Amino acid sequence: MNSKFRKPLPGTSLDFFDAREAVEALQPGAWDGLPYVSRVLAENLVRRCEPATLDDSLRQLIERKRDLDFPWFPARVVCHDILGQTALVDLAGLRDAIAEQGGDPAQVNPVVPVQLIVDHSLAVECGGFDPEAFSKNRAIEDRRNADRFHFIDWTKLAFKNVDVIPPGNGIMHQINLEKMSPVIGVLDGVAYPDTCVGTDSHTPHVDALGVIAIGVGGLEAESVMLGRASWMRLPDIIGVELTGKPGPGITATDVVLSLTQFLRQQKVVGAWLEFHGEGAAALTLGDRATISNMAPEYGATAAMFFIDDNTLDYLRLTGRSDEQVALVETYAKTTGLWADALAGARYERLLQFDLSSVVRTMAGPSNPHARVATSELAAKGISGSLEAGRAQEAQGLMPDGAVIIAAITSCTNTSNPRNVIAAGLLAKKANALGLVRKPWVKSSLAPGSKTVALYLEEAGLKHELEKLGFGIVAFACTTCNGMSGALDPKIQQEIIDRDLYATAVLSGNRNFDGRIHPYAKQAFLASPALV
Repeated sequence: MNSKFRKPLPGTSLDFFDAREAVEALQPGAWDGLPYVSRVLAENLVRRCEPATLDDSLRQLIERKRDLDFPWFPARVVCHDILGQTALVDLAGLRDAIAEQGGDPAQVNPVVPVQLIVDHSLAVECGGFDPEAFSKNRAIEDRRNADRFHFIDWTKLAFKNVDVIPPGNGIMHQINLEKMSPVIGVLDGVAYPDTCVGTDSHTPHVDALGVIAIGVGGLEAESVMLGRASWMRLPDIIGVELTGKPGPGITATDVVLSLTQFLRQQKVVGAWLEFHGEGAAALTLGDRATISNMAPEYGATAAMFFIDDNTLDYLRLTGRSDEQVALVETYAKTTGLWADALAGARYERLLQFDLSSVVRTMAGPSNPHARVATSELAAKGISGSLEAGRAQEAQGLMPDGAVIIAAITSCTNTSNPRNVIAAGLLAKKANALGLVRKPWVKSSLAPGSKTVALYLEEAGLKHELEKLGFGIVAFACTTCNGMSGALDPKIQQEIIDRDLYATAVLSGNRNFDGRIHPYAKQAFLASPALV
């Protein structure tokens, strides 16, 4: 940690690094034109960069130059159990090598905090219509992964700076959003913006909090674990101004699927996006998180929102302490990370998207950016003849084109209370009308954290979803990750014998051919209510 530009943070007993002063010393007036991510990266440089190269690195941000690599030191590493485990296996191997040379293996530890969430190992073998689905699926998960889980349990005890959240608790991105990110961290008496890398492409989920978080491969995550810099050239930073507001009944899923189509057309691959404008300011944190989560689907590396009152409201809602919420507000307003301070930010490229133009939407088949309005399903030949389906059903047959998997799943949407509550209210209405699940539909509800179960229970909607076949099967990454589990053997055999064209619908972020289930030839993304 450097010492120059370190100052007391007003109203606290902490210090901070004044990146504004460092930037203005090089080019007066430059700070007000910097985008949000450039300001966060500048603070990281002022705090951690070698003093000899600091000015040249800052000039890359100030002058929008891309002729020099500069270092970035993420504050945390977040891992799921597959790639996180391999990194810890490497560290265990390094301990063995140190021990063989007569050294102390206990000295080998991650330098930065590592949070490993066991969330990528569960398959939905038992659907949500089974009252014991959760316990059965967890038992199968433990049996299949006994050796892996034993090693992960050992790492929790053996390594410093490693925090393990065991299986059955949720998805890494949703837990990161609801619990792990402080937004503003504190180390050795210094406050600084939280930043992280994660071993999953949907790590930008927490960009919604104003936290730079990007997905990386296991080797880069391992390098960051060991305290090394992640080197980068200035990314393409694109401003996305959101105008208007969504119409009645339009969900964040409708918005993000429409945005995904729009942004793919605008060729934002590899870019760091900053959403702003009156439309962005009116979005809840849950709605922002749904948008940030699908950054990989529209091709961006990051999908940032600013810190504002909605951010603070969410931090209070999710149980962060009053002291922490006050620190986030004080730091953001002091250092220019508060939304109002970004009014003068200049972008090399600016896009506009009108939220009022969004209609009820699904995406598919095969691609997340293949948006289709629900009003156009019949015209596009996606929804077939109801009469033909009923005629086949009357003969005791499964209709051709039947939905065999219906999954309310994925951190994309289960981290958004409005989306989940909408599904619960629809289930309540469906039950009142006597609607029931068809026997060939494998339905499931797999929230990204236990919080979802708590508020569904309190709202009286958990039972309504269970009655319709959407009981909780897991708190884990399931169908979206291709872990749909086996079909009923009779259903599967009928699909094979009659060569049926079966489909799936899920509230996830990916629907590529073959990803969701081998026997679901097409898959559609939709809001939890539409699922």
